[in-house]
Amino acid sequence: MQDRRLDRQVETLDEFVERWERFRGSLHGGFSRASLLPTDEADFLALKGGLAEDHEALLADLEMERDPGDQTLQVLAAASSLQRLGQMTEAETRALEAGWNASYVALKAVLGGLKARKLQLASMSGLGYYIRRVLGSPLFILLLLGAVVAGTLWLWNFAQPSSDNIIERRRPRPTQMESVGKP
Repeated sequence: MQDRRLDRQVETLDEFVERWERFRGSLHGGFSRASLLPTDEADFLALKGGLAEDHEALLADLEMERDPGDQTLQVLAAASSLQRLGQMTEAETRALEAGWNASYVALKAVLGGLKARKLQLASMSGLGYYIRRVLGSPLFILLLLGAVVAGTLWLWNFAQPSSDNIIERRRPRPTQMESVGKP
């Protein structure tokens, strides 16, 4: 079974992780305090802005809540410019690297979960997938529970030998022969 939405999510997140790795290279370039060209700063800001937008889009697409430990946006905010990166102290540089790494690990964990779900779906037939979705549906469970309750009440009602049944039993209708023969 193949889920196109899941395939797209895996591909999108994989591309985001690749760009996040490129962003780390830009961070190291800024830390090195090398001479900067105006185009370097513009490229850095474009990469940073794209990552911020795509991060929010990923959270919405994956229907995930923002993890309190997710430091992606904090890293992007702390790396305001390449010039600022060159002016950071060693402690600030280590903190930024630690934040980048924590975000990277969290992104890879989500990607691993998506790939595991993709492998699980690949081993399942299309019919099995839809049966599992139907059987796991809250509406189906509610209908099944209602049917069980109704069946139990029906059995309980008609299994009682007394006339205290919830529903009164009908007497059989007379046949035409019986009704004609009576005066």
